[in-house]
Amino acid sequence: MNQQKIENLLRKKIGLEAVSIGSNTIARVIHRRMEACGTREIETYFNLLQTSPEELEQLIEEAIVPETWFFRDRGPFVFLSQYVSSQWLLNNRGKMLRVLSVPCATGEEPYSIAIALMEAGLSCKNFTIDAVDISQKSLLKAKQGIYRQNSFRGIEQDFLKRYFTQRENEYHLSDAVRRTVNFMQGNLLDPYFLIDKAAYDIIFCRNVLIYFDKLAIETTNLVLDRLLYRQGLLFVGHAETGQISSSLFEPVRYSFAFAFRKLQEEKTKKRKEAVPLKPAAPKAIEAKKLPASEHFGVKTSAKKSDVSPIPNSQSNFPDLGAARRLADLGQLEAATAICETYLSQNRLSVEAYVLLGQVHQAAGKKEQAEQYFQRAIYLDPNCYEALIHLALLKESRGDIAGGAIIRQRIERLQKG
Repeated sequence: MNQQKIENLLRKKIGLEAVSIGSNTIARVIHRRMEACGTREIETYFNLLQTSPEELEQLIEEAIVPETWFFRDRGPFVFLSQYVSSQWLLNNRGKMLRVLSVPCATGEEPYSIAIALMEAGLSCKNFTIDAVDISQKSLLKAKQGIYRQNSFRGIEQDFLKRYFTQRENEYHLSDAVRRTVNFMQGNLLDPYFLIDKAAYDIIFCRNVLIYFDKLAIETTNLVLDRLLYRQGLLFVGHAETGQISSSLFEPVRYSFAFAFRKLQEEKTKKRKEAVPLKPAAPKAIEAKKLPASEHFGVKTSAKKSDVSPIPNSQSNFPDLGAARRLADLGQLEAATAICETYLSQNRLSVEAYVLLGQVHQAAGKKEQAEQYFQRAIYLDPNCYEALIHLALLKESRGDIAGGAIIRQRIERLQKG
């Protein structure tokens, strides 16, 4: 037996698409867990996973490695703050703003949301945040509200002092902020996920769809549609805008916010009746645009690398060069093997993900190719090569609206 059965089990339980993190990475995690369990045969370990929920949870814990920090990709928080202060407060005096953060990882995102709302003028009594994650280990850390310097990137010390108390090498979040977040364990793919909760005004669901297979992405879109209030806002990761259903949501035109809202009922009906060749430009939610550096203590002198995901600073690697040559010769399996081996040691290589996307596209594996291009865009939102390939793939399978959204991003990059 190979590890395919375990990969299928992870896909069924948490929607994890093996290619999103690499089969080699999953293999290392499996071997670590087999050693911990004193098991040498992978068949025996697979049987253990089917009978032991505790071991399955341990495997999932090691397979998902949360990478997050406060005010990550600050654009969404800037837009959230301005939307609440300029619109929501004016129309919803005395009401409670309901927010969902899923997955919440170790808490940096929901706590960032809380701070952004407080900066926008909301009292802690005027909003509530539900934060959900599948990992108990991450939730335990989140509830503690204790972080190290790695959780703060490009944030000024004066800002930190307003919400954190430094004790040696640790930063302890204020109790006022901690009390605004309700942490709970949950799985987005559970058919009863938050079934007893009222709709949310704001949902942050960022950087999880890039790891999901097609079925899990479709399921998540339906779940988000169920959980989002009719006039609410949905925030996703910058690499995930093309994975949001154009039959359920429409994008909000605000630079680097990556926000969506529900389609109005009449628009939804029209989308079902016919797919337009040229989708109309989405109606903008008016909001004053301010640079992210003017919010949340961001250093105004910060370099792009301080406020953006890691760019593609790698080029001309011998291993990848060999993979590219093999691909040109039509030896796609060999090229794929080299790329996966390279990524097992260099998981942040944008070039490798783009090349893998091209190889799978050449092999006719369009779904896998899309996932690799999305991973490249996740690491580098300005990766033109990955963006253009992704747009073409979406258009080739009839997703004209999805392709148009990506082409709008390309046009903004070119205008620059």
